[in-house]
Amino acid sequence: MADDDAVLFDVHDGIAHVTLNRPATGNALDVPLSQGLARAVAAAAEETEVKAVLLSGAGKLFCGGGDLRSMRAAADRGAYVRQLVDAAHAAVRELAALAKPVVVSVHGPAAGAGLSLLLLSDIVLAAPSASFTTAYTSVGLTPDCGQSWMLPRVIGLRRALDLTLIPRRLSAEEALELGIVSRVVDAESLTAEAHAVAERLAHGPAAALGAARWLLRAGFAEGFAEHLDREADAIARRAASDEAGTLISEFLVPRN
Repeated sequence: MADDDAVLFDVHDGIAHVTLNRPATGNALDVPLSQGLARAVAAAAEETEVKAVLLSGAGKLFCGGGDLRSMRAAADRGAYVRQLVDAAHAAVRELAALAKPVVVSVHGPAAGAGLSLLLLSDIVLAAPSASFTTAYTSVGLTPDCGQSWMLPRVIGLRRALDLTLIPRRLSAEEALELGIVSRVVDAESLTAEAHAVAERLAHGPAAALGAARWLLRAGFAEGFAEHLDREADAIARRAASDEAGTLISEFLVPRN
């Protein structure tokens, strides 16, 4: 796969290096970057040489979230944001379905959708200079890229509500304490350490690691829609039973 201007993709030593590459905008997600990320993750999934993925961001930020400037410039902001989110969600789906471990190197701020990418990854290494924020409600928006689904599962519902309704910037150490990042690493060592972790995974039992990634996520990964289907099946079965028929009839008997 050739490099995309917005997302760089390179494979060597069994590691797919995926780099968000819009440093002038803080790697903010616009449609081209989102599409490039989806292509990069899909390529990592398809290429048998790839055993692990290492995700990073160029410039000072890891990812500043959605591109607010492109939203403001859109003639129809709602339609543009829907187009952007659809493109970003295609990338998120690729990342969530990937049967290969994902390591993330975070050297600077991760906000909004940038935080979502971390939550969907497996091992997150952060420099002390990294920071993390939900961001969305600060600009009158709601979470996307799976954040409203993943964040409560990673840090708990109460903390997720607190950080979403009253966004604040978390330090690397605070993010470590909450479980958003796996390790805090000296800035000088971050790149080398992240590569070493990815290399260890790439040289490990690839099929087992991919299956383990899936199992650990699948343990709590049933979505709301799937759960509704389970509820519907269960209540329909109960409604067809003699027991429910009797109790419903008794409940509907007029009472004095």
